[in-house]
Amino acid sequence: MVAPAEGVTANAQAALDYAGLGWSVIPVHTPRAGGCSCGRADCPSPGKHPRVRWHPYCERRPRQRDVREWWRRWPDANIAVITGAVSGLAVLDLDPRSGGGRALAELEARWGPLPPTAEARTGGGGRHLWFDLAGAELPSAAPAPGLELKAEGGAVVAPPSLHASGRRYAWVEGRAPWQLAPVPIPTWLASLAGGTQEPGEPRHPLADAPARTSAERQEFTDAWSRAGIDLHEGDRYYLCPFHEDHHPSLHIDADGCRWYCFGCRRGGGIGRLRGLLGEEAPVRTRPRLVGSLGQDEEITIPGAHPVDVVGESHHQDELLRLAGGARPYGGVDLEAVAELRPEPDNRFDPDAVEVRIRGARVGHLRHPVAVRLRPLTDESVARWGAATCRAAIRGGWDRGRGDVGALGVVLWLPSGPG
Repeated sequence: MVAPAEGVTANAQAALDYAGLGWSVIPVHTPRAGGCSCGRADCPSPGKHPRVRWHPYCERRPRQRDVREWWRRWPDANIAVITGAVSGLAVLDLDPRSGGGRALAELEARWGPLPPTAEARTGGGGRHLWFDLAGAELPSAAPAPGLELKAEGGAVVAPPSLHASGRRYAWVEGRAPWQLAPVPIPTWLASLAGGTQEPGEPRHPLADAPARTSAERQEFTDAWSRAGIDLHEGDRYYLCPFHEDHHPSLHIDADGCRWYCFGCRRGGGIGRLRGLLGEEAPVRTRPRLVGSLGQDEEITIPGAHPVDVVGESHHQDELLRLAGGARPYGGVDLEAVAELRPEPDNRFDPDAVEVRIRGARVGHLRHPVAVRLRPLTDESVARWGAATCRAAIRGGWDRGRGDVGALGVVLWLPSGPG
């Protein structure tokens, strides 16, 4: 990294350096004491949203003189790098507060460790792992809780930008991009995001996992259509129909069914949208749904050790149907009986064990747990014709303003390593 010239801020020099690497960079706002440089008292993303219209730079990189002019105008502006084909980059954003560390450990246990690559620490205590797309076409995706893969249409804040916590983003020692260039993204990680594949290559079982159920996303899309907006997949900005908007200020997450307008400062989920459209929202009659499913089924593998199922994000449709088809305000807690089915013919993992409830696939055992329990599941299938255990479906709450919980599954199994 070049030392800043006299009168040039560290952020400005870093932005010029990143542009010199062929990355598409834009200025974003900066955290201020108790807020953000945008001046909005209720800013939901202090120090993280653009100071300029950023969509053109998803298609073309800014010129060096554009970068100089931006940071001459806003010397302390934070830096965002546009991911995807324009920069040839994908960035895995790991948030440990949402379980990202655990989720990545589970994925690496199954598919192998990620190779050393350029890496930065975020101001919020997370990690950014930078990868070279190597010509691949890759959408942005959330492959697991606490993990977000930023690719096409995405952006990440880069060092030495300031975080709202007061800490700065920083490159891990020895892993700045001029010390360790981003390595090509591993095939299994690209597959999790539904990236391009060779003809006939099997899709990873977690690829394209939706943040919401398909029915909920269709309902959300239909509501925006009634508001006059043709919704597209992913995170995008639109002209807000609820105020006079000349520059797109309405951010909509079509997959997560959430929205916020930086112009009129309104946002939420499908409930708030219906209210603005003058439509009646459905009545949630239960603060929380508690009950049981199929408790008369026989348990062939008793146990008292709670084990979380992985991959439930890919089966939200099935889980919501099992939970009655609606999200109560306080979510659900339903006891059930799960069937464990070994998958020796699984092309991705011959040790895989899928989990089913009432015939519906709801996820898989973590790889170490599947290996440990394989003798028990095989013995149970040989003796009883099936391997079953106690289970529960939990989560799935909806508080009406886009504040929604995913549905998950927990099993009770014999304790042991893994």
